[in-house]
Amino acid sequence: MAFEFGMDEEAGFPVLCLEGSLMEKHQAEDLMEEVQELLIEGSNNLILDLSNLNYLNSSGLNVLLNILTRARNAGGEVIISGVNERLKNLLVITKLDAVFQFSENPGEAVKRLKTPDNPQEQK
Repeated sequence: MAFEFGMDEEAGFPVLCLEGSLMEKHQAEDLMEEVQELLIEGSNNLILDLSNLNYLNSSGLNVLLNILTRARNAGGEVIISGVNERLKNLLVITKLDAVFQFSENPGEAVKRLKTPDNPQEQK
């Protein structure tokens, strides 16, 4: 299955819904352009919904890290939601589970982004 993404919104926060298999950097060019546009518009807190992402390799992990780096450089945060067991194991093995924040679903991600103890809270 090819890689695709869609945009959604949850309580004013952008939700990027990733689908399919992310195996090469060039597959994510449109996604990275969308992230850049969101950051320019001031939406620096992003939610990545991976519930329909079937496969991710090292190139795909690099894309996720690039999104996180860009968001944090803009003063924001990225929360990943809907991680299946296979992807969760990959993130643990690569120790990226200590780098990213996770939630069960986009609604929970919004709550985490809105908590007062989150230094990256969107204004």
